[in-house]
Amino acid sequence: MTQLGSAVRRAQSPPRIGTAPPLEVPAHIEAAALPGENFTSVVTAIRWTTTAAALLVLSSGARTQSDAVPGAVVLTLALWRTISPVEVTRGTRAALVGILTEAAVIVSTVVATDYWTSPYVLGVFTVVSVAGFSGGMSTSLPTAAACIAAIAIPYHLRAATPDLRLTVQWAGEISLVAVVTGYARRITLRASAETTAFLGRLQQLSEANNLLLELHRVASSLPMSLDLGETLESSASRLRDLFEPDVVVILVRDETSGWTVVRSLGVSLAAHLEDGDLPPLLETVSREPLPLLASVIDPGAGLAPDSRSGIYAPLRAHQELVGVLAVERISAEPLTPSHLTLMEAFAEQLAVAIDNARWFSRIGTLAAERERSRIARDLHDSVGQSLALVGFELDRAAKSASEDEIRQQVHELRETVRSVVGELRETLSDLRTDVSEEHGVGQALHEFVARVRRRTELEICLEVDARRRLPLAVERELWRIAQEAITNAERHAEATSVTVVWATDDRSAVLRVTDDGRGMPSADHRRPGGYGLLGMQERADAIGATFAVTSAPGAGTEVRVTLAL
Repeated sequence: MTQLGSAVRRAQSPPRIGTAPPLEVPAHIEAAALPGENFTSVVTAIRWTTTAAALLVLSSGARTQSDAVPGAVVLTLALWRTISPVEVTRGTRAALVGILTEAAVIVSTVVATDYWTSPYVLGVFTVVSVAGFSGGMSTSLPTAAACIAAIAIPYHLRAATPDLRLTVQWAGEISLVAVVTGYARRITLRASAETTAFLGRLQQLSEANNLLLELHRVASSLPMSLDLGETLESSASRLRDLFEPDVVVILVRDETSGWTVVRSLGVSLAAHLEDGDLPPLLETVSREPLPLLASVIDPGAGLAPDSRSGIYAPLRAHQELVGVLAVERISAEPLTPSHLTLMEAFAEQLAVAIDNARWFSRIGTLAAERERSRIARDLHDSVGQSLALVGFELDRAAKSASEDEIRQQVHELRETVRSVVGELRETLSDLRTDVSEEHGVGQALHEFVARVRRRTELEICLEVDARRRLPLAVERELWRIAQEAITNAERHAEATSVTVVWATDDRSAVLRVTDDGRGMPSADHRRPGGYGLLGMQERADAIGATFAVTSAPGAGTEVRVTLAL
């Protein structure tokens, strides 16, 4: 299979609440903005302190006029570094060049103004401080050694009477500054690392708390309703609140008819899909146990052609796949791994809710069928037998009656009772006839049409071309529509012939009942409740089918139901 997305990640288990990982200092903490700003302010303070001390000594008159030019250089350097300070971060070439440049200027100034007795020797402290705060002791100590050597070597070579104790004293002080600034950097960065780690841990706890709150809301809202429509509507609303998606699709799996699109927002899909018709990402997730995050969606892999990111989750209840769920964003802001974790928990709750609603619907349907069978048995055992007994008694009374008029009335009453018994038997047969896992709409129509032919003079032409079965609930609704349409033609249309067509293929299912009766004015077949049309319309709406009635006075009536697959 081709690559589905530039970045696809599986859901991972969320971190346990209440356990904290050991403190780890981020690798980039030494380049953080906050420590750098603190170090820059300290370096600036040191720089101006040493510069002020040098200028104070120069203004006291203890130095010669030739020291004024180096003083101007030192003052210019201080002003420049105040405006454009050295970036106190590790590993940057600009910082290293800045330190070396400043060291060269200060050392040259010190060497040009009597070495250790120069009023600008304190400027070496500034250079070493910058090195220490920039790279720690690994940078400050070599810088200090280089500065000491650059001043001490010419001092001992050129001075008439070099003072070794003076060199040792300044070397010790410069080295001490290098150690102090390097260690100060170390402890400052450690404190910053601990603060950052604490804030990160606090952020994780906040996100976990928000996640638990959302999961609590999901868990308390989805399973409350056993109505599938209410469950799907509330789920779609929660998905919009949680993920702010541009596309939301919920598909329910049916073993006989594939996939049914029960909710589709932001994209247009067929009502029913086969396994091979699913978009690649949905087909992939239907075989996976956990949701997938596609931070970048390849063309044609998702639902909407312009979606940029999406999350796709299988809906599994009791280890069985009941459906799939997908949300996509068209906006530039992608869905994140935190959304993926939330989707994993949401999908678990939604799968259980959908499974519960479907089983509740099946139980309700089964209960209705059993109740229908019970009513049929009761009518047969009580009303049917009572009417038969009345018929027997009327036969006996007709035979024993002496007057012709009484005999005629009894005979007519007997015929009426016989007609009622016949209608009752037909009603009982109709109640028992239904669609099941073993018997489809075609077989139910054959049985029903055969009974209509026996009891009426209607010429009924039945055409069945069913190449596939539909979901049981859908077939039951279509069967009841067909039964109502044929009964209307029999009882109300005054028709002589009826044509019934039932056909299914991979694309659609069509039910058509046409009679040659007296027809109806257009106002009548739009009137609520007219000839049971409202009930047929409601049944068609319940399964997402298109219901149409074509009729005119004297031109017959056609009832047509079309269901796109």
